Amino acid sequence: MKQTLRIASLIASVAVPSTASADQINLQISGFANDSGMARIILMEGAAGYHGEIEAERVVSVHIRDRVANWTADDVPRGTYTLIAHHDTDSNDELDRPYFTLPLEPYGYSNGVWTSIGLPDWEEVAFEVGDSPAIQAIHIRMNAFATLAQMALIGLPSLLVIFGGLALFRRRRSATQS
Repeated sequence: MKQTLRIASLIASVAVPSTASADQINLQISGFANDSGMARIILMEGAAGYHGEIEAERVVSVHIRDRVANWTADDVPRGTYTLIAHHDTDSNDELDRPYFTLPLEPYGYSNGVWTSIGLPDWEEVAFEVGDSPAIQAIHIRMNAFATLAQMALIGLPSLLVIFGGLALFRRRRSATQS
C-alpha cells in the first residue's frame, strides 16, 4: 500500500508541472562612461522586494567591456521582478550617496525607466519571468542634481582658489607698479 502511494505521488509530481520552474533573464546595461569599476545589478522579486520589505533576490557585479555590461541569469523562478543597475565606479559594492542621499554614480531601472528623484512606480519597472527569456535593457544615467552637487563641492572651491590667486596676483602686481 505504501509503495503504491509513493509511486502514485512520484507520477503526479512528474506529470504536474511545477509553478517554481526556473527561467531566464538577459540584461544589457549601457551608458557607462568607461570600463573601470563594475556594473552592479540588484534583482528584486515583487513589489515587496522593490520597496525593500524583503531581501533582494540577487545582487551581482559584472565586468564592463566596451562601455556595456551583460548579465544572464538562467535559474530565476517564474514571477514578477524589477532590476536596478548602477556603475560601481569605485568597486565598493554600494551606490554611493553622500550628499542628501543623491546617488553619485550613474544608475537605471528595468524597462528603461528613468527618474531623477525617488523610485519610479513599481508598475513601471516590473517585468515577468516566464516561458520565454525576459529581455531587459537599462541605460544608466547620472542624476542631474548629484552632478550639480559634485560641481558645487568640487568646482566652487576650485574656482575660489583660481579667482583668489588671480586677485592676489593683481594686488601684488599693482603694488609693485606703484
